[in-house]
Amino acid sequence: MASRDDKRERRERAAELRKERERQEKRRRNIITAAIVAVVLVVIAVAGFAIKSAVDEAAGDSVRTPKGLTENNGVVLSATDVGGTANPDAVKVTFFEDFACPHCKAFEAEAGTWIDEQVKAGTIEAEFRPIAFLTQFSSDALAASMCVFEDGGAAAYRDFTEQVFVNQPTEGGELDESDFVEMAETSGATGAKDCIEGRPFRDWAEVQGPPTKAAFETPDAEGTKLSGTPTVWVDGVTVNGPEVDGQPGVPGLADIQAAVEAAQAR
Repeated sequence: MASRDDKRERRERAAELRKERERQEKRRRNIITAAIVAVVLVVIAVAGFAIKSAVDEAAGDSVRTPKGLTENNGVVLSATDVGGTANPDAVKVTFFEDFACPHCKAFEAEAGTWIDEQVKAGTIEAEFRPIAFLTQFSSDALAASMCVFEDGGAAAYRDFTEQVFVNQPTEGGELDESDFVEMAETSGATGAKDCIEGRPFRDWAEVQGPPTKAAFETPDAEGTKLSGTPTVWVDGVTVNGPEVDGQPGVPGLADIQAAVEAAQAR
């Protein structure tokens, strides 16, 4: 007959064996879980690569950067581009805009006509540095605008971008490729269709792509860096609107006019 000590030892051994089986089962589950996670990550990576490859293949054209821009990725619009007379003393005004930015749309509605008039008069020389940091529409419109610029020059680019802002979709919305083609043709860039459909600037114009990163990293003449759009520099210095909650506000037409007048007086 087994003693109490023998029974206790058997119970303890049984308990140890049970715990060991539980530990082994837990290790097995962990290994299986890790394997499943690894497989899922691989599938996601492969799917992402496949999607990008499919998009690039559908785009057709090889990726490249736009031609004819300034060293700061800008489009310069001067009096001679719009039928005016060149003025070597024109005040240099730089505009940073994102095509998906509602404030930029409002800014263009208020100041756009004045900008065009002053460029033609030779009062200012405008440099537009479009960026894409908000949505996919920012990227798509930026890429299309470069096609228009290459095909039709600065005047066509300016007309096209004004149309883009007028037709800016609601937040998160998009325009069809055909919409960009139609606006390009209306602006005079009748040969931009293949470029818009081929999307050669898709990498350059991507959200937070090279021109956008460069814009946010490049300070103005006083060391102030870009913090959002629209941003306007007059003679290389940021123009601010009235303060809002202690922070510089978005400049309006009156702010830009005052800055240009001050630059002319210097």
